[in-house]
Amino acid sequence: MAQQKKAQKRKKKLKETPCIESGYATMREVAQSDYLDYLKKHKEVVIEDTKIPLGETKKIKSFEPKEFDLECTSVWSFPKRGDWATHKGDYRGNWAPEIPRNIILRYSKPDDTVLDQMMGGGTTLIECKLLNRNAIGLDINPAAVMLTRERLNFNHPNEDGTTQKTYLGDARNLDAVKKESVDLIATHPPYANIISYSKDQIDGDLSKVGSISQFDWEIKKIAKESFRVLRPGKYCAILIGDTRKNKHYVPITPLVMNSFLEAGFLLKEDIIKRQWQCKTTSFWSRKSKDYNFLLIMHEHLYIFRKPEEGENIDKFRY
Repeated sequence: MAQQKKAQKRKKKLKETPCIESGYATMREVAQSDYLDYLKKHKEVVIEDTKIPLGETKKIKSFEPKEFDLECTSVWSFPKRGDWATHKGDYRGNWAPEIPRNIILRYSKPDDTVLDQMMGGGTTLIECKLLNRNAIGLDINPAAVMLTRERLNFNHPNEDGTTQKTYLGDARNLDAVKKESVDLIATHPPYANIISYSKDQIDGDLSKVGSISQFDWEIKKIAKESFRVLRPGKYCAILIGDTRKNKHYVPITPLVMNSFLEAGFLLKEDIIKRQWQCKTTSFWSRKSKDYNFLLIMHEHLYIFRKPEEGENIDKFRY
């Protein structure tokens, strides 16, 4: 009995302790003042091989999408990517703003705290600002952090004092985020090394990981940290896709799903999100016919829920 209690204590401590391991950067806040200092010497950032300008005058036509309605099925499709506020599609692979808007409206309320620990170009944080949610955004790529600050550099008439903080750091080490302090997680990890987001080599960059088994191992650490910081009963949304190697399908998505289930989450929804306007579609369409394989044009949006304290989860065993 004593050994069993000790084992339970060790397990509880493991879930509460930040996943701080050698080589994982600690979180360092990048404030608006840091962004303004950066602008004094830099007029652009480089994401992948794309130069994205900074400091330009923003011409915002609308702060809201036109004729928006919540998605009500398990298949989501957005043929025309939203461009309201400061949303742009120049960060290859970032999710359409309709996705975090749906997630935020369904699974959080105003003044809640939303975490995106792989924020890329800041789409989630822009939506948090527009929808009056506090946000914590994190990315391992300094260029992505500065681009997010650029996209957040606007005022809108319905702001109510919420804050959107940005950090340089590693999703596997959320050391600046307290246990059970986050109301919603909404993030879009890289799909192993399908798109290499950083032009220079950055230690720990998941978009440089070519080994699927290694990628899976790193995702497990992200899942563990996500479980630690999320409040009981709250939701964690992960958009992830699969890949193909040697003309055969490589299923990344079930590995990610299982990693979050193993961390203690329950699967609330599995949404199929259709892909549109891929830059390389025309090239690969010809290859598909010549070499007999199908283009992957869907992703999985998993919605997980962290169980309530003391909740009987036996009924969710399937």
